[in-house]
Amino acid sequence: MSITEIDLIISEILKILPYLIPLIIIEYGLLIFALVVLVKNEVKHLPKWGWALIIVFVNLIGPIIFLIAGRKRDEE
Repeated sequence: MSITEIDLIISEILKILPYLIPLIIIEYGLLIFALVVLVKNEVKHLPKWGWALIIVFVNLIGPIIFLIAGRKRDEE
């Protein structure tokens, strides 16, 4: 790989970076929020460690799945 090819790759990454930064911020914010909710509340369907693994390793979808299906609500 030559220097010009590396420069071309870097310039393409820098063009995409402004679009990726908000997505990364949203992803980590959702991850932290879901982990805080997990620690503070009771859960259903899986133990807390199972939900923690799903939240951390399934990235954007894992926290959403937990918030929809995994936490116990007060009405139940």
